[in-house]
Amino acid sequence: MGKIRTFHYFRPLERDRMDFHPEEPLRFDSFEIKVIDRFKEQLELLVVPVRSLERIDEVLADVGLNTSRDFFREQCQEVISVPEKHFNEQTGQGLLTFRVYFRNLPDSLASINGRALVVLCLHPLKDKDQAGKRNYRIAGYAHVNSFDYMDQSSGALCPSYYYNLLRVSTFSENGKALYRQCGMFATIFSIFDELTRINGVNVGYANFGKDNRGMQRSMETLSRVFKKGYNQFPVDSYIKINRLFRSRKWSKRLVDISEDDARIRNFHKKLLERRDMFLLNQYATYDSFKEMFERVRAYSTTSGIYMLQGKNGEILAAALAINWGDYFNLTLEEPRGLFKLISSLKITERILWPIHFVGEVSDVAKLLKGLAYLYEKKHKVHLSLMMSQRGDPYARLKRSVLHDPFVYFTMYNKAKEYQDLEASCRTEDGRISIFTETPLT
Repeated sequence: MGKIRTFHYFRPLERDRMDFHPEEPLRFDSFEIKVIDRFKEQLELLVVPVRSLERIDEVLADVGLNTSRDFFREQCQEVISVPEKHFNEQTGQGLLTFRVYFRNLPDSLASINGRALVVLCLHPLKDKDQAGKRNYRIAGYAHVNSFDYMDQSSGALCPSYYYNLLRVSTFSENGKALYRQCGMFATIFSIFDELTRINGVNVGYANFGKDNRGMQRSMETLSRVFKKGYNQFPVDSYIKINRLFRSRKWSKRLVDISEDDARIRNFHKKLLERRDMFLLNQYATYDSFKEMFERVRAYSTTSGIYMLQGKNGEILAAALAINWGDYFNLTLEEPRGLFKLISSLKITERILWPIHFVGEVSDVAKLLKGLAYLYEKKHKVHLSLMMSQRGDPYARLKRSVLHDPFVYFTMYNKAKEYQDLEASCRTEDGRISIFTETPLT
């Protein structure tokens, strides 16, 4: 395969730690990998714990590049916030192209998955800054989020990676996308593959947009080249206008249990009860769920866990409500159909994302109506994002005419083992259910 490149993996000496203490010096190990990109120039390939991005100036100093944090953030926004086209580029079918502007990088992203690694493909340029350090472009950017899932057959906790924010720069020269045309995504994938080997991870999963044929062909080719297990799973994304389905009545019945450890523990127990026969579950233990929730709450104080209670104080329905607008601003570009109306109302800056539902369908319907009213009135959140997959018992509650389908893919280090894993999660009708909920980034 192609050429040999080297990436620098910034990590502590102790293998059981994901990132550095604030006072300890940064260090890295270097790994050679085979890549199939056709880019002819130098690349600085870095893997950095997301919580160490606050020290990106030290990371960049180690590889002789511009150490300005502001310059790095600008580069990140330019690459991360490229338009995502959720329609078929060949047929023109589809309604949606959007651009996401993340707030407060890297704190916002680190608040969700503190174990995440950031993969950076930096292209050093000839020009230099005032300190004589070379400037650069971010040619590729990706997150490797780390989660433990419960293996259905053995009952053991196993590490997995969720790849998100897979971005390749759209920078063009002479009308051609410089980095996309040379297979930069394949280089990012080669780093993913080496990280699974280094850290003993078998399962990796990610998402990409609707009918992105180029990405799908790339994944099929890469899975064949690297001899991986591979499959795709459709996901439906819906946007609901809170004013159209909110309920003041059910809002008054909501109970905020965000500070009630006993009820949160019971909530998580109920989540596990409906997770049999699913391929992956990000929070298979209470400690992992509580750690995630505490991080989210520390960053987004308007997010929380809400319930409807029965006559004896029991949980009839509950969900984690994330004020997604605290994390990013969504801008629709050249929207079509009803998305055009949504864009004209200028209400996309704040979005509610309710996830991890428990309870009977009728009770969850009341819960969602109450949350829609609460977040619109109290936090000026006008839209709710809801995602559904095959086997979702709450699918009909989430449906909306504002519909955007996309795809997840999963990969396994050994194809045979992946087939066995899927077989253990196959339902009687032959369906494979991958997630109970769309994974958090």
